[in-house]
Amino acid sequence: MLDININDFDLLSDEEFEALEAETARLTSAWQVQNMRGCAAVFWDDQRIGGKRHELKALKHPGVDVAAEMAFRMKPVVDSLEGNSLVHPLTTPIIEIDPTNTKSRCLFWSLGVEGLSKFREKPTAIISIGMVPGANVVEDGEWKMLWGAWQRTTKNEYHAGWVESMIPTNTRPPLTPEEDKARLGRFAYQKDELRKPVPEPPRKDTWEQFPDEMDPQWQFINL
Repeated sequence: MLDININDFDLLSDEEFEALEAETARLTSAWQVQNMRGCAAVFWDDQRIGGKRHELKALKHPGVDVAAEMAFRMKPVVDSLEGNSLVHPLTTPIIEIDPTNTKSRCLFWSLGVEGLSKFREKPTAIISIGMVPGANVVEDGEWKMLWGAWQRTTKNEYHAGWVESMIPTNTRPPLTPEEDKARLGRFAYQKDELRKPVPEPPRKDTWEQFPDEMDPQWQFINL
């Protein structure tokens, strides 16, 4: 980024001014990506299932399976929304915009509180910590999510604590412990294991190393 102040604008060459404009546009995009992902985290709450919302997913991208996305949205994982809550605000954004200002990678921490009642039983109070890696693209003039979802680090019953309690991600049909560990809980905390450094935040050279926006390997470079 150019190191200048307001008094230096008249001294810039055309090339320097264009570089400054491009850098400013990329900084604006980072803010827009942060807001867009924040909105997605709000809409993730169970109470908004089926509600009308602004589309935040890049459904026109060739890498998105639209039919599978729509089927996933319509699949209930609890008998009733009564007693259920899923609140996961995003924090500590790390965002890298590509040089064309049309693609970005991001990583957020997410601390959540949940109330889970699968079969109308008394809800379980849950606290959880996870990370949200992903990629985003510009579609129809605005930033939209290409891929990426919450990845569990800890998810435990409130009073039991994360060392003694690890609640698997709620699915239907439910995952077996082996399935959960191989998939959604692959990099979750376990008291008898050394936790792997995944996902890795996108680095400054992420687009040079991994130019394909669908490539998730940038998360695993320390494995």
